[in-house]
Amino acid sequence: MSKKTGLGRGLGALIRDAGIDDGDQIKFVDIAEIMPREDQPRKSFDDASLKELASSIEDHGILQPLIVRESSEGYQIIAGERRYRAAILAKIDQIPIIVKSVSDQTVQELSIIENIQRQDLNPIEEANAYRQLIDDFDLTQEQLSQKVGKSRSHISNIMRLLNLEPEIKKYLISGEITTSQGRSLLSIKDPKKRMEYLKKLLEKSINIRDIERRSKKKFTQKDIFIRDMEDRLTESLATKVRLIPGKRGGKIEISYFNNDDLERIFDYFKGE
Repeated sequence: MSKKTGLGRGLGALIRDAGIDDGDQIKFVDIAEIMPREDQPRKSFDDASLKELASSIEDHGILQPLIVRESSEGYQIIAGERRYRAAILAKIDQIPIIVKSVSDQTVQELSIIENIQRQDLNPIEEANAYRQLIDDFDLTQEQLSQKVGKSRSHISNIMRLLNLEPEIKKYLISGEITTSQGRSLLSIKDPKKRMEYLKKLLEKSINIRDIERRSKKKFTQKDIFIRDMEDRLTESLATKVRLIPGKRGGKIEISYFNNDDLERIFDYFKGE
């Protein structure tokens, strides 16, 4: 009985679509030699969707090779974990791969980009992935924006969802509430009231506009600009910054924790 190799037709076009160089060599390895990454940004995989992909792989093979890098124990997946999981279900013995030599940072960036382009990440997975890249590699939101091809405001808004309570995050992960609804709940400062509004959203007895109205926030274009500038100043100064608009001009409120922190902020403005 011949082994299933899992490589279907039309591979050349799909490789070009994936942005893989034509000169990259495709080879087949035993699926046991391949392992997923523990820090893969995508944590949840839909069982029904995986079974559909496994069925397709049984009929047509794996149409796009996995992108991997060598490790001490075999090959570590950079892009294509969903295909890998489906191939296991389909009982594929060998799997097509392209081996790349890339840094840890590049691996994380490629994984995020692949999942975002395929819209495979839920909002909390996406936010955690951005948070990890920023923390691990000391990136600013602006630098991250350039690397993953998303606007700085998108990254900032998604990451704000991490401030929500675990129960609200659970509904974002499951898709029972949307990213926009999650952001609207952030406008409710009282955690107890926030949970009350969550319940009403789930019951569909209120909508986003009701929450915005009741939280006494007017989401005009000017407000969006003010919030964006607050985020950028907070990131630059590494401390909380609040802009207080007035009828003519406004005020900037900068928080500091002690005298050393105040001196650090003072030196920042002096350009030292």
